[in-house]
Amino acid sequence: MAKLLKLERLIFLPLLILISPSLLAEMKRVDMQFDNEDRHYLIYSPKDSSAESPIDLVIGFHGYAGTASGFELEVTGGFNQFADKYNFIAVYPQSLYLFEEGDYYSTFNDLTGSKSGSQLLEICTLDAYKYPKFSNCKYPSRCSYQPCTDDIGFVRQLITDIKKDYKIQNIYVFGNSTGGLFAQRFGCSHPELIKGILNVSATQTFGYGCIPSLPVSLTIYSSQKDTAVPPINVEASDGYLYEPMSRVIQNFVDKFKCKKVYNETVKNNETFVKMQYTECADEVVITSILNLEGYHVWPETGFDDLTKKSKWVPYGYCATDLQPELKNEKCRENLNIDPWGADFLVKHLLSIYE
Repeated sequence: MAKLLKLERLIFLPLLILISPSLLAEMKRVDMQFDNEDRHYLIYSPKDSSAESPIDLVIGFHGYAGTASGFELEVTGGFNQFADKYNFIAVYPQSLYLFEEGDYYSTFNDLTGSKSGSQLLEICTLDAYKYPKFSNCKYPSRCSYQPCTDDIGFVRQLITDIKKDYKIQNIYVFGNSTGGLFAQRFGCSHPELIKGILNVSATQTFGYGCIPSLPVSLTIYSSQKDTAVPPINVEASDGYLYEPMSRVIQNFVDKFKCKKVYNETVKNNETFVKMQYTECADEVVITSILNLEGYHVWPETGFDDLTKKSKWVPYGYCATDLQPELKNEKCRENLNIDPWGADFLVKHLLSIYE
């Protein structure tokens, strides 16, 4: 049961690589010191990009027990292909991690799952699953599962460093599961830096929601059958508590005074109910996308061509040769899954509407 709950937090399925890996530029690793800790991130620049030309930056955060390289290659099925297609720099930070009884655990600190034992509002039920505690948390609460490190400062610093080498125009953040929680928290903490947030298979921790003080566009994608971070019910399968998707969206709509809403049912292999709020302050766009058939995965990635039904299969906690110290299983390449879903989300993140 514990293993299943761990995997439910991971997580996502692969997508089809649109462009052959041999045609892509090389992804690189950047090591740095931040807050007296060894940190690193992976960075990919499109083959045709140059330091002199203005370009956007897209930062992606892996989920619980995930890795930066596993997120790029397996979770998103090769997200670098979209950096080439839409011409942006892609960056994948690695969170802190630990090993317990041979198992690998990792996650970012979104300032909710690292609360001390004195926090007033608990984020999990009394019988919730007990996740490992990070050693840098002096007084972890019963519900703590994140490291007590300044991940927001870490990401802010890597943005500063990247701006020294590139003429960055707009910055977007996205993530899956707990990575989605962190992406939204970073957007709330630094709205002066961020133009758009994509929160995939996550909402916000119950009682600890946030709204940016400056205009930032938001897209939240979730699935009706997701039990790891449920979009409607407050309590997840592991006993942790999350804000309903509709409440998070409404808070943003109210904050940025959106005047119009457009409802649409999108049908591919799966069925999606989309609500998009426009005519908001400073051209902000707020979008909710609910998959009526999927699970805790990206759109379409759990669809089985043989059964014509959706399913949940965990991926994303592997590692490539860029992260040898993680000692995780090796990531798979050239995974044959319909790319429609990934492209669908990327367009919403970048506000590319056809």
